[in-house]
Amino acid sequence: MPSETDLLALQRNFMAAIREPIYGGSRKLSSLPPRDGAVSSQFAALAESEIRSTPNLEATERLELYHRQYWFRLLDTISEDFPALKHLLGEDAFWRLIEAYLEQVPSRSYNMRHLGSGLADFIERNSSLAGAHPVHTAELARLEYTLCDIFDAATFPPVAAENLGQARLTLQPHVRLLALRTRVDEIRQFAKEAEIPAELLAPPTDEPQFHVAVSRHQGRATARRLPAQAFLLLQSISETGSLETALESMPDVNVIELGNWFRDWTELGWLCEHQAANSSSEIEVKEAPAGVRPVNIPVQHS
Repeated sequence: MPSETDLLALQRNFMAAIREPIYGGSRKLSSLPPRDGAVSSQFAALAESEIRSTPNLEATERLELYHRQYWFRLLDTISEDFPALKHLLGEDAFWRLIEAYLEQVPSRSYNMRHLGSGLADFIERNSSLAGAHPVHTAELARLEYTLCDIFDAATFPPVAAENLGQARLTLQPHVRLLALRTRVDEIRQFAKEAEIPAELLAPPTDEPQFHVAVSRHQGRATARRLPAQAFLLLQSISETGSLETALESMPDVNVIELGNWFRDWTELGWLCEHQAANSSSEIEVKEAPAGVRPVNIPVQHS
């Protein structure tokens, strides 16, 4: 009987084989661009030593089935999560980027929702894979991943308007703030078949000029553009936990605008008590999804 150490080594060897890039005929079953090469000699040796051939399939072909399905599943998922990025880059450039990313940053979570968690940082480190607009590409990847990430984040009872001055505040776990140098929140709104207007692809600003709050409302993830001062106020509330302190740092805020912001944030339930959001004993209150997201499957399996 194999020892626990032997079993662990076998599992690692199989995982290494499954994670090898796909080449040749396997790519013809997908929309991936052609790629020269072949699986390693270790791949074939593992199949021959650990998998039994059948009358219809050789051992290497049987391992290749798992190899192919592993990659097709990852590629299907990440294509669904980054549709605007795919539209911006175009098919071939998108798949080259995603393959390079998954080879260097393989999945390490049981939850496929986090598959693209490191994509924006990867693009920033590998701008040659990001097409003609690397900053737009990285920021769009960050925005689209954030929209995925908040899908199942917690929601806690919001703080009532009359208690804002007394409570120690923070943002709901499903509210994220993004300061951007490009207008990727607008780029994302274009349908896949629509051409992205040239003005949205203008060179990035030197400093963030576009401020976005990503949140979940009524089961849907949304990205909302905020005035710079509103963004900074929410950021300060999140960092200090105090409405009073946050307001003291922004003495020039227009009172009417301030009232409108807090009316909107209260209606949306963006603010909650710091203790609730950071207590492991609290029961998370999650919004029910408004429906199953449509699956966009770019890889043909037959």
